[in-house]
Parts: sequence; C-alpha cells; structure tokens
Amino acid sequence: MLGPLPTLHRFVLVLAALVVCVGIGLWFGAMPEIPLNLRVGLLAGGATGVAAAFVLVHDFHQRQARPERARRRVL
Repeated sequence: MLGPLPTLHRFVLVLAALVVCVGIGLWFGAMPEIPLNLRVGLLAGGATGVAAAFVLVHDFHQRQARPERARRRVL
C-alpha cells in the first residue's frame, strides 16, 4: 500500500501495473518453452495486473472515526 494518493497518481500506478503484467503475460505466452497459449498469457497477465493494481492502491487500514462532541444548546 502506497498511502492515500491523488487520483492522477493512482491512475498512473494502475496503468503501469496493467501494462507491466500484460507484457509479462504476453512474453510468457510467446515463449515456446512454456506451454501457454498467447490468449491465455494475456488474460493471466491482465488478471494479475488488476490484482496488483488493487493491492497497490487499496487502503487496508480501517479508519476509525472520531466521535464528535455533542454541543448542547442553552436556551
């Protein structure tokens, strides 16, 4: 988790994770030593990219809301 990021930075991070993982899936699908179809490699890379992007930008810490003090009105 990289912390609370601005929207543009999250978008760039998600896009980079998808591109890298789809590229790795394409590479694994194109290698003749690994018995993987090119389409399966792309799908596996895309799924891994989505999972990696979720883990990178999701905040796993539960935020505790502070209770606000109630103000009493004096009549």
